[in-house]
Amino acid sequence: MENSIEIVLVLYHCSLDDSATFSTLGEPLKRTSLNCELILFNNDQSQKIESTEYYVVNSNENVKLAGAYNFALERARVKKKNWILLLDQDTVVPENYFTELEKLFSEGISKDLAAIVPRLEYNDRQISPVKVSRWMRMEQEMTTIGYTSCRMNALNSLSLFRVDFLSSIGGFNKDYPFDMLDHWSYNQIHKHGKLVYIMDTVGKHNSSFVDFETNVSVSRYKEFMDAQKTFIRKELGIWNYLFYKVKLLIRGFSQLLKYKNKRFAEITFASIFKR
Repeated sequence: MENSIEIVLVLYHCSLDDSATFSTLGEPLKRTSLNCELILFNNDQSQKIESTEYYVVNSNENVKLAGAYNFALERARVKKKNWILLLDQDTVVPENYFTELEKLFSEGISKDLAAIVPRLEYNDRQISPVKVSRWMRMEQEMTTIGYTSCRMNALNSLSLFRVDFLSSIGGFNKDYPFDMLDHWSYNQIHKHGKLVYIMDTVGKHNSSFVDFETNVSVSRYKEFMDAQKTFIRKELGIWNYLFYKVKLLIRGFSQLLKYKNKRFAEITFASIFKR
């Protein structure tokens, strides 16, 4: 079914009433002419989610993002949907999101298009998408609307992926069940010479890593660091990995000077010497 979308909203320790995504998705979804199905994927075993309007999955275990996304990808294949829209629980969906998407589809899209993304902001600062440099993974916000083939990254939430492309790369990589999954996905797009389209619409996203010391626990930071190290070593090659070690040294000293909790710097320095 052309331009049909499987939507998956992943929830964890969050009710439907508390999800900014769910509360802002409903009306735009009702108004769209696109053929959509919404999956509410609940990763929290301490509470059940119920809905008679949407397809609900109350998972028996926390399969994190990769597990939820792969479930939705398989359902998209079964339902013959050709796009899959990823949603986190804390994203404000733009009112004109589906309207802009309908316009794009009506104009015709490139056969090499693998993903479509809006811009996302946090506290009036654009956090997605970003252009990624070849060396040391430096990032710069992207504001140009339209197609791009540059090396880039975008957040998982509100990323719309072509089902055929994801199927061709084996779905979402289980080596990155949570952190760095977005980096892996967009790196695959660049690696396979595909395109991304940046929409002329802006959403809001609550990112804990922007207000780092306030919102990120030491254990959470360690999980992120392990995933980041694995991604750069496995996906980007030895030279990027060596540059990454240099970047960690700079980051560690910055954390020593900036943060009251010195455990963050300790974890960063320890990562330099871990394989």
